[in-house]
Order: sequence, then structure tokens, then C-alpha cells
Amino acid sequence: MSTHRAHILSGATLALGLVLMASQGQAHGLRGTTRSTETICATATYDDGEPLGYGRVEIAAPDSKLPFQSGRTDRNGLFCFTPDSHGDWQIVINDELGHQVRLKTTVGQDMALPQNDLAPDQNGLAMGKGGGIVAGLAIIFGLSSGLAWGRNRKKTDTMHPSQKE
Repeated sequence: MSTHRAHILSGATLALGLVLMASQGQAHGLRGTTRSTETICATATYDDGEPLGYGRVEIAAPDSKLPFQSGRTDRNGLFCFTPDSHGDWQIVINDELGHQVRLKTTVGQDMALPQNDLAPDQNGLAMGKGGGIVAGLAIIFGLSSGLAWGRNRKKTDTMHPSQKE
């Protein structure tokens, strides 16, 4: 086997190995799903009816000292969350200019979503940062090997028979 063919074979083997490693590197990837669940939605508007867009929101779960969730309302003053326990929930929405509204909502046993049901179904394809890098390198090596093989083949086709190996 010629040296050039050995290089192509080793490049192809390396590319295949990198692709296989990329598929193993998905353990820390990111997945996303959408689903319909029972949610609590709160809205905030000023006295004149104008929505409090992008207001700061803090959600406090029953009997908890740490916030359950925090974020911002959408541009229409709406914020939704999915409770994971029953009881009285506190919602504070603040425009950070001195206006604030405190809301309380009671979640019954039938509406609270158990914590183990909050995990999304594993139905999407995801690739972690490392897997993406490895897959990219595998593609580069594979293309480089193919180009080198094509160039060498062209060179060998144009050579005089006495110069070929």
C-alpha cells in the first residue's frame, strides 16, 4: 500500500473515530421541548390599563425562604409559572420605578405538578459544546482526506508509467 493511501486511510479512520466520540459527548448537551401543563399566569397593568411590560417578577412557593422562580413579564405584562406543590403562592411584580403589586394565589392538590413530572421528555436531538467541536473537527478531517485523495489521484493519472509506484 502506498504511503499516500495509508495517510488517507488513517485520516478516514480518525474522522470516523471523532464522529463516534461526538455521539458519546452529548451527555452535557441541551434539550428543549414544549408541552401544555396547568400553569398560573399573573398580569400587571398600570391604573390607566397600560401593561407593565418587562416588569421584574419573583415567585415564592409555600413555606419556602428562597424564590421559586424569578424573571420578567412579557411586553404585555404577563408572567406564567408551573407550581410544584399545593398551598398559598406569593407573586410580586415590580416596575423598578417604585410601583409594585403583590398577588396571592392558592394552588390545590389537584393542580400541583409533582416535581418528577417537571422533567421534559427526551425527544429532541441535542449536542453539547464538546460534541459540536468534535463533530466539526471530524468533518474537517474527512473533507481534507477526500481532497488529498482527489489531488493525489489526479497527479498519479497524469504521471508517466515509469514514475508511478
